[in-house]
Amino acid sequence: MRKAILPGVLILLLSACQSAPVHHVAAAQANSATVDETLPKQPLSAEILYYLLLGEIAGHRGELDVSVNALTRTAMKTRDPRLAERATLAALYARRSHEAVTSAVLWVELRPDSSEAHEALAAAYMETGGTESALSHFKKVLELAGDQGMPQAYLRIAATLGRQSNRSGALEVMRALVSLNNDKAIAHYALAHLSVRVSDLDSAIQAIDRALVLNPDWEDAALFKGRVLVSLKDMPRVMRFHEQYLDQHPRASSVRLSYARLLVDQKQWDKARVQFKRVVADSPKDAEATFTVALLALQGNNTDEAEKYLKRTLELQPENDQARLYLGQVAEQRKHYDEAIRWYSEVESPDQAFEAQTRLGVVLSHQGKLDEARQHLHSLNPKAEAQRVQLALAEEQILREAKQYAEAFEVLTRVLGELPDNTDLLYARALVAEKLNRIDVAEADLRRVLKKEPTNSHALNALGYTLADRTTRYTEALKFIEQALAVKPDDPFILDSMGWVQYRLGNYKEAVKYLRSAFEKRADAEIAAHLGEVLWVMGDRAAAETVWKGALKQTPDNEALLGVINKFRGK
Repeated sequence: MRKAILPGVLILLLSACQSAPVHHVAAAQANSATVDETLPKQPLSAEILYYLLLGEIAGHRGELDVSVNALTRTAMKTRDPRLAERATLAALYARRSHEAVTSAVLWVELRPDSSEAHEALAAAYMETGGTESALSHFKKVLELAGDQGMPQAYLRIAATLGRQSNRSGALEVMRALVSLNNDKAIAHYALAHLSVRVSDLDSAIQAIDRALVLNPDWEDAALFKGRVLVSLKDMPRVMRFHEQYLDQHPRASSVRLSYARLLVDQKQWDKARVQFKRVVADSPKDAEATFTVALLALQGNNTDEAEKYLKRTLELQPENDQARLYLGQVAEQRKHYDEAIRWYSEVESPDQAFEAQTRLGVVLSHQGKLDEARQHLHSLNPKAEAQRVQLALAEEQILREAKQYAEAFEVLTRVLGELPDNTDLLYARALVAEKLNRIDVAEADLRRVLKKEPTNSHALNALGYTLADRTTRYTEALKFIEQALAVKPDDPFILDSMGWVQYRLGNYKEAVKYLRSAFEKRADAEIAAHLGEVLWVMGDRAAAETVWKGALKQTPDNEALLGVINKFRGK
């Protein structure tokens, strides 16, 4: 509530004093186009100037008591409404409520039609226990606002009451003001805002419900109710409200957008994508919503839809290099490598260019140009630790996919010499070490990751699976996988690990249950290999063959899958 160090009146007074030691306050505006004839004809004495300067300088230095006393004295002495306003605001800021009442009474007396003056006086009365007096001045604020200014007046009053220490008194006053216009949705909306400010969420719900009864099409009120319900942490009720409101108001795009974002927060990706697509259909030029649909499509591995919305995003936002980066990834996933290179080459933004160039190197390796790919990566100049890690992981991926595990291990070990505690590098080296049958290194690296990040589900799962698959420490493996599953209960790869360790423990029925659940969530070749193996061992060879044949259609060259099939068919 503080204003500038020197109010307009002081600047005018100082300007007048340059030519004469004594002047009238009104005369200080002699050079102005308009002179306010209602201002007092008060001489600018040395005493007034002294206290005026004292008040401003003390306020600037944080000596609030001195400032309030000096400004109040000057206001009472000059009866200048501008100084009464300044003194009132200074007193309210300093929480000197009684002095605020004194100067605000003068301000109202001098400016009876000023809604700001009545509002300030009401605020001061609230802090001194004069709720009835406060109510009368808030009523005056509404009266001065008239029908046209009523919405803003109610919201201003709610904001003012929300700053008061007497919370119950504030709600009591607001309810009395709402009763004056009980048929106006804005009054109940303002009451709902105040109720939230004073942490009375039940009252907020009641008030916003009444506002929506009076004006069912008011999206701002619906959005506010949604936020209050979120604060109550009743997510089923939150979702139910949004669904019902959208059923009745299908064109309420703001509410639909809010609902879509809530679905993202709840990780309901498919439902969120449906809602964002509706938003885009209603607002086809909404680039943010369009881009979000693309990201959700990527999340659901729907590359066709992702590509469609990413390209539409670029039509709306040509500068969106993140969209180009994702288009490159889509093309890479489809093995359209020339197209991927084109998209990655078009990325120019400093924030995404390094990642794009890194991915370009990986694509070159997919084209069989291993040496060229590594040379390209070596030509890049990482400027931050994250980029150094990204570069090392890209080269490791190239070498691992080429089955050059020893070189991949060497690359990671070299960078770990510079960044020994980087968990991404440790995790990657653990996976490569397992390929080299260096289980001791793999276990040590994963344990180092878990020491820094005890709930890292990837490391927990990798360590559990490695112990289950490559050792006989099945009980220990089970503990790690259980911890991983507690962090991510629906992760198909962790479910696969749980199925595998149950198989190793001899719990075949449990193993099939987890492996089927994993395969339903993600038809991955290695999950299919595991599920088929367990079914075969249990004697259900027909089911095993069905699983394997389906997986072979999708990934005919997967080594893990082919190895398991050949192993058991050979028997």
